[in-house]
Amino acid sequence: MKFKLFFSIIILCHFSSFSQRYLFALSTVDDFNQLSGLPLNAKYGQVSAVKIVYDLKFEELYFIGSDHYKYHHEFCRDVLNYRVDLAYYNEVNYSNTDKKRFLLANINFYESLDIYALELSPVDLMTDDEIEFLYKNVAERSFFVDSLYFLVNSTRLMKNKDELSEKIPLLFPDEIYKNLNYQGVANYENYGILKIVYDLDKELNSLTPKDIIIINHTPLYLPNVAGIIVSEFQTPLSHLTILGQNRKIPICAYKDVYSDEKILSLNNEKVKFTVMSDTFKLIKVDKLEQNTIKNKPIKLKYDLSVDSLVNISDLGKKSDIFCGNKASNFGILYQISQNADFKTPESAFVIPFYFYSEHVKNCGAQILIDNLLENKNNLSPDSVKFYLDKIQKKIKKANIDTNLISSITSKIQTLGNFTRLRFRSSTNAEDAKGFSGAGLYDSKTGILFSSEKSIDDAIKKVWASLWSYQAFMEREYYNIDQSDVYMGILVHRAFPSESVNGVAITKNPYRRRSYGFLVNAQIGNISVVSPDDGIVSDQFVCYPNTDSDFYENRQTVDIITISNLNNGELVMSEEEIQHLANQLAVIKKYFFNHGYTSKTYTDFGLDIEFKLDGPDRQLYIKQVRLYND
Repeated sequence: MKFKLFFSIIILCHFSSFSQRYLFALSTVDDFNQLSGLPLNAKYGQVSAVKIVYDLKFEELYFIGSDHYKYHHEFCRDVLNYRVDLAYYNEVNYSNTDKKRFLLANINFYESLDIYALELSPVDLMTDDEIEFLYKNVAERSFFVDSLYFLVNSTRLMKNKDELSEKIPLLFPDEIYKNLNYQGVANYENYGILKIVYDLDKELNSLTPKDIIIINHTPLYLPNVAGIIVSEFQTPLSHLTILGQNRKIPICAYKDVYSDEKILSLNNEKVKFTVMSDTFKLIKVDKLEQNTIKNKPIKLKYDLSVDSLVNISDLGKKSDIFCGNKASNFGILYQISQNADFKTPESAFVIPFYFYSEHVKNCGAQILIDNLLENKNNLSPDSVKFYLDKIQKKIKKANIDTNLISSITSKIQTLGNFTRLRFRSSTNAEDAKGFSGAGLYDSKTGILFSSEKSIDDAIKKVWASLWSYQAFMEREYYNIDQSDVYMGILVHRAFPSESVNGVAITKNPYRRRSYGFLVNAQIGNISVVSPDDGIVSDQFVCYPNTDSDFYENRQTVDIITISNLNNGELVMSEEEIQHLANQLAVIKKYFFNHGYTSKTYTDFGLDIEFKLDGPDRQLYIKQVRLYND
């Protein structure tokens, strides 16, 4: 692998001002390298790109330097004197009308595959004949004439793959994804001591906040370290990705890290670690810069006065103070759904903080909690774990108040015919601005009148998860006052046999200030945030046709990779994806317009969980929280 690793001071030679702004042919590798730069869309690592423009009026092909022209439009305006406004330029030249003046594309070099591929914008409606024409012109003027591919990167092109394959060689997104060796997970920079870890559970107690660790499996928790190199790829909404983004520490995935001798030789050395979308740097240094800043103490708000079950219709933005952020946000989703085209899970209600507080006091767990919090600074990690284990056992062993169980049973029966319910954590220390808390707490299934999956066991397990070691240490990292932490529970009907489950970010993390929502989707209930080894979900960027006139009449899906469990097909239809994108836009606009962010609309993101369920594959939105990047 030709990987860019740096182990000493680097002098970067910027010669772009002396290089060609464009060429009429790519005769050598040097020609490509002279013009190439990072693609605007950073959906894959290890990719370099050259823009191309074919002028239909004058029948001329241009290979364009990325350092000089960030967008195709700039080249056409400044060099070819095509003086039109950007909206008209996009509408005409990405269409299939007679007014089109240019054929626009990129040539990408995929380092992991050692191949070149022609790529269109996913919004481009270029016809099959135009694609073949452009491909042949590019191939004839390039040194890779016999090894050029065409990337099938959208649902529109996927429909035509059989016809296109008879004309030109094709490259599919999953081929790129499965052969990638590197992935930038959290693009930040830090200093630390590089440490190779072979068993995180056994070596956890020896790690310090100054360590940059190499690990061979995705951890269930994020240790307090300065950076991470993991050998397994991550999904954009995996718990490691979300928590790393929250902490703003560098994290990357590098499949060959344990066989890379240059990296292994730096074990126990002081390094500067920088993660970028296309590569990472490890530079040996003489001393460590300050890399940890103690967070200011965080006092959480709570209200224990609400001592009865609460209907979802009675929840709003200010309900978090007595039932937690997840439940409060769910109540807002329910309100939005009344005038939108999606559902929230039925039979929903909330068990407020009050009942958790009463249970931990009555079972004796509160005394242990108080002792732990009073002495935590003098306790070893093993002693903290011992305390937390005793607290959890106390919570789970004691009986729940019979009046509460009776009220819950009555509420479930009153709300409908669903007997299989999902009991979901809803604390005041998760799903918040600056603190996601992804994966810290448990959700459990309870079945009405069941002895094997009883409702009371489900409730106690959710309550107890507030004091897991992972959750406790993550709150410690953020300097949250642990005496203020309370657990509510959001209850709604379970989904034992959904057709599709997925997560979405209502922004395009691969291209700043651009439209588009990133979605991961998978068949059934197979996890998209923590899949088993070897399982790949759909990953794509979709565009709501409610946000921009340009997308109004288009169904645009930019495919990054495809599930390996669905015979090479996306798990959602094009129409289902478009419907999802439009409903995500409705939710995003509500939160944007109601003061949840100070960011611009395109840079503001929500983290949303969804399902398709039932014979008609009804869209359900089951969770929304701020995306803290």
